[in-house]
Amino acid sequence: MESLDNLTAPIPTPSDGAPLPAGGDRPPATSAAVPAEGEPAAAESESESASEAEQSAPVVRITRTPRQKPAKEAAPAPAGPIVARWYAVRVQSNKEDTVKRNMERKIELRGLQKKILQVVVPTEKVAEIKNGKKRTRQVKTYPGYVLVEMFMDDETWAFVREIAGVGDFVGGGGNIHQKPFPLREDEVNKIFGLEVPGQGEAKIKIDFSVGDKVKIREGPFENFDGVVEEINEEKGLVRVTVTIFGRATPVELKYWQVELI
Repeated sequence: MESLDNLTAPIPTPSDGAPLPAGGDRPPATSAAVPAEGEPAAAESESESASEAEQSAPVVRITRTPRQKPAKEAAPAPAGPIVARWYAVRVQSNKEDTVKRNMERKIELRGLQKKILQVVVPTEKVAEIKNGKKRTRQVKTYPGYVLVEMFMDDETWAFVREIAGVGDFVGGGGNIHQKPFPLREDEVNKIFGLEVPGQGEAKIKIDFSVGDKVKIREGPFENFDGVVEEINEEKGLVRVTVTIFGRATPVELKYWQVELI
């Protein structure tokens, strides 16, 4: 039996018919030429050529710039300037002035003067005649309410509601978790007008109406009785018809010159 170790490739036969070398020696398996002694190897020649090329080529230096972190986007600007607004607050009846003083004191203690600017009990001056004398007094125009000019946020919202005697804000829509709406500009103008709150002229209060019987208290027709024919509240004038020598005579008087019989 033949061993696998004895198997070899077939021996090529020279094409020119020359005999094989003596001794049965086989020709080399490859035809690569062996360099002669003293001749440099091809690999060494290529290495030297590459080295010379590197020395003669220009040197290119690459500088890397460190990557910069992207800048953070700026916070969006507010939609518009934040301004103080007027809010109406329900309070206990006849306790308006007490609530006002208590709130102003606590505003100072908490240092909220820059957030809560004014606390106002809406009033107006009323001129009236009592016991034949003219007098002026302050009358609450909206009993049971206090007006607050403030910057509305969570702090001021909770602060006002915690004041003793305060019910709640007007305009909350019935939702205790929803901040109230401020008064409209026309509502504020209606309450205060163009005058500073509490500083306007006295409003005339006339206790009688057209058709009422009155007595004249002053002037050339003092102690005459008459009937009110016309009332001009803006000017404070009253036209009264009195009977003089059996004839009805209209007389124009100041409202405080007459009194209701």
